[in-house]
Amino acid sequence: MGKRRVLVIDDDPAALRLTGYIFHRAGYEVHVATNGKDGLVKAAQVKPDLVILDVMMPDMSGLEVCEQLRARPATARLPIIMLSAKGHVDDKVSGFRAGADDYVQKPVEAKELLARANALLQRAEYTPAPRARIVAVVGAKGGVGVTTVAVNMAAGLITKGHSVVLAELRSHRGTAAQQLNMTPVQDLGALLALDPAKLDSRAVSQRVVRHASGLRVLAAPQDAAGHPLTAPHVEAILNALSPEAEYLILDLPAVAGEGVRLALEQTDQVLLVTEPEVLSVTCAHADLETLKSWGLFDRVNLVVVSRSQSTLLMKSTEVESQLGVQVAGTIPPAPETFHELARQGVPIVVARPQALAASALMKLVEWLLKKLPVARGGTSQ
Repeated sequence: MGKRRVLVIDDDPAALRLTGYIFHRAGYEVHVATNGKDGLVKAAQVKPDLVILDVMMPDMSGLEVCEQLRARPATARLPIIMLSAKGHVDDKVSGFRAGADDYVQKPVEAKELLARANALLQRAEYTPAPRARIVAVVGAKGGVGVTTVAVNMAAGLITKGHSVVLAELRSHRGTAAQQLNMTPVQDLGALLALDPAKLDSRAVSQRVVRHASGLRVLAAPQDAAGHPLTAPHVEAILNALSPEAEYLILDLPAVAGEGVRLALEQTDQVLLVTEPEVLSVTCAHADLETLKSWGLFDRVNLVVVSRSQSTLLMKSTEVESQLGVQVAGTIPPAPETFHELARQGVPIVVARPQALAASALMKLVEWLLKKLPVARGGTSQ
């Protein structure tokens, strides 16, 4: 087991150094942030095992930071210790109401702080969060086969006995429902039209439809008009869907916008889909630069999809070399088969498992299962 990661959020440089030093000496991997907004970004990037959070900070208080961490599926059960010079009962109550696991008055002895931290971490090990492994599939440009990859990965996970939800997080018309020959009465469009504060689990689950394969789908809007995919909507939807499956597959429109950025920050894995040709690879390079600036580069792998036979196409090794990112899967062309099966509403991994494209997609599924294993029996279908 590697070092436990602790994120210390405090605007006081002296306190930040002291707290960081305490945990560094105790063998922790220490990450720091000097304000609340930076702390939220770091929490998404480094995925700490524990957060030490100062209450009194400018711009965004520790209480607000704690509430936002609790609202995000990736950090909803993250152990949080609040530190504050205020020690009145009302102050402590406010901290616990915001979602803190412990509230410690400054100054605190190093031994006591470490003892409280270890107690929280041990408790967390006995009560693991029932959270789906979240995988985002996003395209380097339009028309590279993102939805086809997402649908077949989700269906492939179903054939392996896993519970899966596919969320097509696109503000305009999507194609996942069409590929599965489904006609949902309500979809994501109905959720985006609502106040995100009203998007509880019940509201979201009412828009999730079940395919004959057992796959559950939150489909993108089925009409041309759409409401923006805002970050608060994405956050509420992920909060609702994450406890509902072992794997949550996100079909995303592009590496752009605050809604997509927030979704990507919650993921365990990002699969960037590209064709093996110059324009698509150039677009992929631009997306990777954006992902790098967002602190998400380390969780990205490539999926190379060939939509037709051509001697001009690049080899996967060339794509990998040019972009500096490992290729997780290479999907050979099978346009006629994909079109035929879309009319039938059956993914190729289910209908034609012996086809070359199906075998390649199932290899991608096997790769994902090894990279992001789940504890079986923890999530219902």
